[in-house]
Amino acid sequence: MKAKQRCRPTLGVHRCIVLYSCLSFACLVLSGHLRAKQGKRLEDFAEVYIDQYFEPDKDLLLSEAGKQKSRALAYYFRGRTYESNGRINDAIEAYKEVLAAQPDRHFLARKTAYLMARAGSNAEALKLLEENLEANSEVPFPYIALSEYLATYQGNSPTGRARALEIIEDAARKFPNQPTVYDHLVRLLISENRRDDAKVVMEQAAALDNEDPKYWLAIGKIVGRAWPPRPNGPSKNSGLVNQIYGKALSLAGENWDVVETVADFYHATRQFPGAVEAYQTVIRHNPDQLVTREKLARVYAAMGEDEKLLETLLGIAEIDTQNATILRQIAGIYIQRKQYPEAVPYFQRALAIGKGTEDEYKAVAGVMIEERQSEAAIDFIKGAAYLFPESPDFPMLLTYPFAFEEKWDKAVEQFERAVELGADKPEMFNESFYFRFAAANERLGNIEEAEKLFQKTIELLSKLAPDDEVQQFTATTYNYLGYMWLENDMNLDEAGELIKTAADLDPESEAIADSLGWFYFKKGNFEKALDELLRAEELMGEPGEDEAEILDHIGQVFDKLGDREKALEYLEKAVELDPENSDYARHLEEVKNSKSDEDPAEATPVKVPKPTKEERPAA
Repeated sequence: MKAKQRCRPTLGVHRCIVLYSCLSFACLVLSGHLRAKQGKRLEDFAEVYIDQYFEPDKDLLLSEAGKQKSRALAYYFRGRTYESNGRINDAIEAYKEVLAAQPDRHFLARKTAYLMARAGSNAEALKLLEENLEANSEVPFPYIALSEYLATYQGNSPTGRARALEIIEDAARKFPNQPTVYDHLVRLLISENRRDDAKVVMEQAAALDNEDPKYWLAIGKIVGRAWPPRPNGPSKNSGLVNQIYGKALSLAGENWDVVETVADFYHATRQFPGAVEAYQTVIRHNPDQLVTREKLARVYAAMGEDEKLLETLLGIAEIDTQNATILRQIAGIYIQRKQYPEAVPYFQRALAIGKGTEDEYKAVAGVMIEERQSEAAIDFIKGAAYLFPESPDFPMLLTYPFAFEEKWDKAVEQFERAVELGADKPEMFNESFYFRFAAANERLGNIEEAEKLFQKTIELLSKLAPDDEVQQFTATTYNYLGYMWLENDMNLDEAGELIKTAADLDPESEAIADSLGWFYFKKGNFEKALDELLRAEELMGEPGEDEAEILDHIGQVFDKLGDREKALEYLEKAVELDPENSDYARHLEEVKNSKSDEDPAEATPVKVPKPTKEERPAA
């Protein structure tokens, strides 16, 4: 009985001719033959016995070309392994075996030559490239590789440089439609300071009758790189470059990649009309080409065509609804135009796509506050406060819309929250913050707390340089605190002094003049009250709803002075300007129903109305 043996390395080469590793390479070459044969058994490939060897089936034998390819693949794999392990000399020997089997591998020849050069075998490397050129003279790359090697490793020798140039010039004559040849030739000529000769070469390349637009793009790239455009204007060779790219565009047809590349060239060289036309052509035939639309947008931005830029960005946003960058750009343009309501939805959409930065949320909130979109701002800022729970900025921002909506309890709550979160950032709470904090407490009826906060505001103002703005703000704060005391019958004399100081600081303020007049009214000095109130009327100009308070005050003073007719005139104006104010209507009815012969000194005291909006700014 014959004893079959499995192939193992210990059996020796003569015991196992067809190894499984060889079969793996053969399978690559003969996979078609293997698929054609069905039902093969292990014994059908090759059989190795202890004392006998049987050849495999004939259709499984490698051809000579197949053997060469298998050999080349095996050595190439071995060379890559050696190279990755740093065994450069072994890698070189393996690659030389590949080239011996397949001499047309000119890219590998270049690689091997440079490995040899790094290993110190310059002469051997040069010989390898020369042999590779001789074996592959019908293609341009071996010429480039040999010329490049000579320019690199014999560049200090005039003979080496001359030979490098001679070889690549020969390639340019043999392969006039190969841009890679011109690229290397131009580099060599420029390195020899022969720019004029390089230009002649490219002019000759540009004069060829080549119908391939990609040829012209490659030639244009070479010229543009060799003679780049100047930042302050076109170079002296810009005409040649434009001619080349124009040729590419004329031959592009429906090759939109070529058209777009030409547009990119026009954009890069600031030839914006040409860029716009080419980009628009691509977009017209490929409306979903978003990258091209973005390029067109950048051209419009460079041209300062804001309207067309916005139109292009809106078109992109309509197609790509999840592009947060584009949405932010649109919002930014609207903000620059001060079209805040239009900006907000795009900011919100951008932030909804992905969590933005804290500053972005603050910017959107600021726009919404500026536009008095109070309800939307409250919801938006609450969401931001949830995302950034440690930030005191969002509670501070919430104070604005709550004040606009006169939700004073909510406003005070947010003021307190901001102070709590910003305990380690006292610098962020300035005089404006404490003024608004005080005003919110006053509106809520927390008079004592409001008084403390107004005093804090005055303290901070005293530390600032006394310019006109600080002086005016100080006057406003004095006036607000003084009027609050008057309204609540507190510290009347001190209130009067505060208001008088405010009048000295800002003598042109009708609100302060009104407060001073009301102080005299509260003190029973109706003549002085009338003088100040009439001065307030002069200062206020054309009266509106906010000025109805001054007219109501004047009417009440005239009533106290016994001039019923004048009192009715002013009270009626106040009601006409602000018909929703029940206090004004009540004052008017009281004067209408009062006895004409009533002693003014015995007249029923009137209730001091709420301060005007100007006296007590909301936010």
